[in-house]
Amino acid sequence: MSNQLITNKVYNSEANDLAHKIALQTRARHAKWLVSLKYILDQSDVDNALSRQSEFCDSVILKEEERITENQRLLLECESSKVEERRKAVEERQKVFGQVVADIASHAEKSMIEKLSQMTPMQLFGKFPDFSYFLSTAYSPSLTFPKLSVLTTNDNALKSNVIALVNNPKFCGRLGKSVRSLQDPLAAIGTLGIDNSVLLFPILMAKPLLRWHDPVTKSIAPKLWQHMILTANVTRLRLEQSNYKNPQQGVLLGVLRTISHFAIVNHFSQLFEDAQIERMQYFREQNMREEYYACGEIKPDLSILPNVISSLEQKLTQKVIDAIEWTPFTFPLKNALQEDLDNIAVLERGEAGVALAQAQAYAMFDTLDRSGVFVEKHKPFWFAHVQMPPEALTAIRDKHPGKIELAK
Repeated sequence: MSNQLITNKVYNSEANDLAHKIALQTRARHAKWLVSLKYILDQSDVDNALSRQSEFCDSVILKEEERITENQRLLLECESSKVEERRKAVEERQKVFGQVVADIASHAEKSMIEKLSQMTPMQLFGKFPDFSYFLSTAYSPSLTFPKLSVLTTNDNALKSNVIALVNNPKFCGRLGKSVRSLQDPLAAIGTLGIDNSVLLFPILMAKPLLRWHDPVTKSIAPKLWQHMILTANVTRLRLEQSNYKNPQQGVLLGVLRTISHFAIVNHFSQLFEDAQIERMQYFREQNMREEYYACGEIKPDLSILPNVISSLEQKLTQKVIDAIEWTPFTFPLKNALQEDLDNIAVLERGEAGVALAQAQAYAMFDTLDRSGVFVEKHKPFWFAHVQMPPEALTAIRDKHPGKIELAK
């Protein structure tokens, strides 16, 4: 174990118990912050070349697929027939409405947890990037441009994202290179260079997995994306500070640890609608007319999402880990992820596991703090829980880790 990652302070059992309690509270607070419409992401440390916020979140959504589903037909039918019914007194109506809102929210939460728990990675994400191939080649001493380009051959979204990146004038400026109009992925990878490609590919592979255009969750997507970027980049930075052999592996660790959030939020709108229809049909079968008509007015309830995230994110991350083919060479990375999912104490982890724990703690702290909702008196305990020295926190923040530093 490298002492460079671990604080030299020794905490007694009382302090450790308090730190554990505060860690649970802070994680719950972060889950609520992710879905809260009250807080938007601070853009001052966002890497605009990698985020899709400018595409979807600052303008009217025009790309939402137009489709009439059976669920929508039932909702419309309910809406039109409701108009013909006489209206109850406002107080009674509001009481029924409140009961139905709570009923549907409770049913939706249980239903989401059950259905998402049963999905495969392919069902969770709609596609699943070839992280196995990336792992088997990217960190090998014999890595070549053609070996990396195999990924773009088999993944059109990755190919498009790599080409778009090297054709972005601001991004080229960060590389210290002049802008060229490239369409060949091998040439694009050559422009990035081996080191930058290895650094950025896990992020670019994950980029299509997050649905930005859903009107219900579009305010959540930028927060999820930044949480992934911060976790990935800070894991790398901590490994660099400990002189880890391949610190860029920290980016992949951070990506794999956080993309389960994407799957949960991506499915929210559809699964909430499914739950709403199930309850509406139940009310109709039971001849509960007021409850049935109230269903048509209910909007998706984001307040259930923090519980769903807290209940599922580790379980779905386990599915991600299990879907990847690990080699003896990459097994330490799997161990780091498994240590985190198994809640192994930081002092008992390998270097990569420590870095990952500290990166997650930093990512949650940074975004909550920028929104003014991190409890300041909890700060020493929050970072003590992951054994992160105060000077390391300052060093990380000075590097603006929301933006990826590139090799030139």
